[in-house]
Amino acid sequence: MTPIVLENLRKEFGSTVAVDAVSLSVSPGALFFLLGPSGCGKTTLLRMLAGFTEPTSGAIRFGDKDVTHTPPHQRNCGMVFQGYALWPHMTVAQNVGFGLQIRKVNRGEAKQRIDKALDMVQMQPMAGRKPNQLSGGQQQRVALARALVIEPDVLLLDEPLSNLDAKLRLEMRTQIRDICKQAGITAVYVTHDQKEALSMADEVALLNAGNVMQHGPVRELYDRPNNRFVADFLGETNFIAASIVRRDGDDLILDTNAGRLRSRVYPDDLPAAGNVTCSVRPEAIRIEGSDFQPVPNIDGRNRVEVKRRDLVYLGEVAQHHLIAGGDTLLTSYELNPRPMAGNDASAIVTFAPEDVVVLND
Repeated sequence: MTPIVLENLRKEFGSTVAVDAVSLSVSPGALFFLLGPSGCGKTTLLRMLAGFTEPTSGAIRFGDKDVTHTPPHQRNCGMVFQGYALWPHMTVAQNVGFGLQIRKVNRGEAKQRIDKALDMVQMQPMAGRKPNQLSGGQQQRVALARALVIEPDVLLLDEPLSNLDAKLRLEMRTQIRDICKQAGITAVYVTHDQKEALSMADEVALLNAGNVMQHGPVRELYDRPNNRFVADFLGETNFIAASIVRRDGDDLILDTNAGRLRSRVYPDDLPAAGNVTCSVRPEAIRIEGSDFQPVPNIDGRNRVEVKRRDLVYLGEVAQHHLIAGGDTLLTSYELNPRPMAGNDASAIVTFAPEDVVVLND
């Protein structure tokens, strides 16, 4: 398994900086996601890894090899394109084996490797079909087999599920992750879909305007975002304006329009006073009591009085829109929702100090 290291990687297109001094390390065998909105630089970064785009400056290493200026065909990268790029006149087996033919692998070994790759993606029974006889998901698996058959050091995937319908995307997420782990390969996956990243990634780098806003294990970015952009992009959250009151042991005491709150997650270099923004995920907010009836205080948890503005019923879950302190809007989720009183009903919500994340900006 091959680690990947990027050192101060930069790409300029004229006066536009697409990637700005990005430094990242990808662990061997990790499924690493480059995530971010359109135009953030993630595809340019992937193309530099593949060798299709020359960096303006910086370095790329696969293991102990510096591949910064190595041509694409000498990097031993497998690439899965957004549009699959299958040859329509070739069979599935011929498409998968095309890279081996270019590398002049002997026929016997090529047959074994093609069969192994098709078995891995469960496409062996369709080896003789043409791409136009396959569904979108099947074409995606053929493209993945073609990338794996060359036994690459690194697998690169450029939004591979974006052309599939919603149900098929869900199915393919698990399949792609399982295949990458079975192959024991280091993979870099580009997407703008936060759900793909949350459900598949070992590690994530979240980009914006060519810069890495935060990177690390996917759970760390979700639970402990270090700035407002990360908290807002990766999942839903409630932003609460607050002012620092004091420290109380491990807790930070905050004043907000919704009342006094405790946070146990805040930057080490936070000043002793000043204004900050807090992030509280909707799933962390618990509506106490039944039918929006207030309950007594619960030790250790933040307790906020609210009124319900409206409710969005989604079947297995309800999304409550709540007003606290007259102007603070909070969103909370409820699984298996119960019948509730109408809008403007009063309630108490609680959430733990560990779920109040004080952001850097």
